Amino acid sequence: MLIVATSGSGTRCSGVALDSRWFVPAVLALPFLVAVAVLRGLTVTLPIFHSSDELVYHYPLIKHFASQLPFPDLAHYAAAQTPLFHLLLAYIGKLIGYELWRLRLVNVLISYVLALAVYWLLHGRLGLGRMQSLALTLLFVLSPYVFGSSFRVVTDNLATLFVVLALERFERFRECGRLGPFIAGAAALAAAMLTRQSTAFMLPVAALYALRGGRTGRDRALGLSAVVLAAVPVGALFVTWHGLVAPGGDPSSCGLCAPGRSGTGASQGQLVVQSSELTLATIGLYGTVLFAPLLAPLLRAWCRRPDLRAARTALAGASAGALLLLLFPAAPGTHAAGAIWNVAARFPTLLGSSLVFWLLVPTSGAILSWRLRLAPRRWMVAVFLGCFLVGALAIRFPWQKYVDPFALLALLLTVRRDEFRFPRQLAGAGLLAIAFVAYAVDYSAHRDLVPTRAAARAQPVLTSRYERIRS
Repeated sequence: MLIVATSGSGTRCSGVALDSRWFVPAVLALPFLVAVAVLRGLTVTLPIFHSSDELVYHYPLIKHFASQLPFPDLAHYAAAQTPLFHLLLAYIGKLIGYELWRLRLVNVLISYVLALAVYWLLHGRLGLGRMQSLALTLLFVLSPYVFGSSFRVVTDNLATLFVVLALERFERFRECGRLGPFIAGAAALAAAMLTRQSTAFMLPVAALYALRGGRTGRDRALGLSAVVLAAVPVGALFVTWHGLVAPGGDPSSCGLCAPGRSGTGASQGQLVVQSSELTLATIGLYGTVLFAPLLAPLLRAWCRRPDLRAARTALAGASAGALLLLLFPAAPGTHAAGAIWNVAARFPTLLGSSLVFWLLVPTSGAILSWRLRLAPRRWMVAVFLGCFLVGALAIRFPWQKYVDPFALLALLLTVRRDEFRFPRQLAGAGLLAIAFVAYAVDYSAHRDLVPTRAAARAQPVLTSRYERIRS
């Protein structure tokens, strides 16, 4: 990230480049541009986890909505997600066409805006340095369940974008006390829930911000009213559907459906603690690597002068993680999927949980206790992560793609201005970035890159399957 020049004029040019207002947007665009070029303008399909949803559900639904514009039927369709993403691309397709590669480019643009939003959250709202924020945003962009989804027609990154925008606006409201930012955040929250139902974990986040950030009783009441209004659109869909997903939604791809149920009344099944445990395991893994360069000198200082209070806090966090596994073993079941589950399956189990989870979940407790003590906005991190962990209980499929971006984002929200200021402190972030890229390459290497034309030839068969699901 540092540019070194030998001449004085070269140094001045480098400084101008780094200080340019376009430097950060250009650097954040680079990973997307490289991937688009490698994928030949997205005419080649990048394999990602659960990528079949693009052609089985999302693309057919976009074309189905397009045939019904300007007012598509939202009461009955064969997809498990709320319809905003599909509606948005149906309208955009009227302008640019419905070729698959064109719609994929729209999702690349959405993902790029997500990168800018994360950067602004870290730099503009949390006050981290420009290069700190850029490096951490690049890490978030390259994470395996954000970067890969950028190049397929899937809903994940649009929902994450709205969550980031809502959180940034809520935090701005807590800073200034004006209702305008809070109302904007509530609008972003409404859009998030209209994109994916699982983002409803932000409803209690919004309510807590309304209660804490409001300066007067009137402001708190108006804030809570805005939260209620944000839930009205998705609530109206739920009433129409008589459940959490549209009639015709395939329960095999629905993380919120009760097992074995579809059609009218498909609704919530039992709570799944493994989804929350997977979130903690992800935090344990990423936090250990990311903060290792910062933790090493602290441990050396602790050896010279022990801090018993910090040790007790870390031990309490680790004990809480171990107790969670004792009470609710992290058994993978038949629907678990993701890199952590795959690695955990290679190790022995102890009291129902893989040794990988026995290592990572208590580690996450220790890391979170340390990071929450140092975080510049500890209330924000605690509320955001706490509500997400509770909301994750409703996700029937403990898939890493559902929890990975938010686990990493929670860790990034704990970073202070005096951290990651020097290249050696970014060694953990660099190692994670390399691992993320290696994961994407390895995943693609074991699956064929499919030309978009071949995917288009399969479309009639997939559309027929879509219609069967819908009926």
